[in-house]
Amino acid sequence: MIIAKPKIGTLFSLGVFILASLAVATITGYYMINASEITWYQYVIVLVLYPLGFGLAAKVIFGYKIVEVGKEKIDIRFPTRFTKRGYKLRDIDFWKETQVKAATGTYKEVEITFIDKKHLYLSYQEHTDYSKVIQYLKKKCAKKMR
Repeated sequence: MIIAKPKIGTLFSLGVFILASLAVATITGYYMINASEITWYQYVIVLVLYPLGFGLAAKVIFGYKIVEVGKEKIDIRFPTRFTKRGYKLRDIDFWKETQVKAATGTYKEVEITFIDKKHLYLSYQEHTDYSKVIQYLKKKCAKKMR
């Protein structure tokens, strides 16, 4: 059974960014409450960083998924939403791997589209066991590759 989940480094980086943006917005808000004169950029900082921090935190928390591939099926678990979706390999409509060459390296992503038009995206930089998932798909679903 192949298990693909977000890499710890990715989650750590996003967590640091979320904490930093919420900390800056909170400190700025505290200074705004205690200040006798408020400048325009303090409003901008608070109005940009609070929604950005909370929105990204919600996306990371509720978008966390664990993908299990093997035994002729693909199971997608969302532990924070307490939901699970299961598909058999015959339920795959098509899958394709996209590679984009950038200055820092090659960005790889696989998109799996199921018959019910739901999509699953896994990327090399963000998920563990990406290459094993690709090998499994090439072995079991080579005809559905685009």
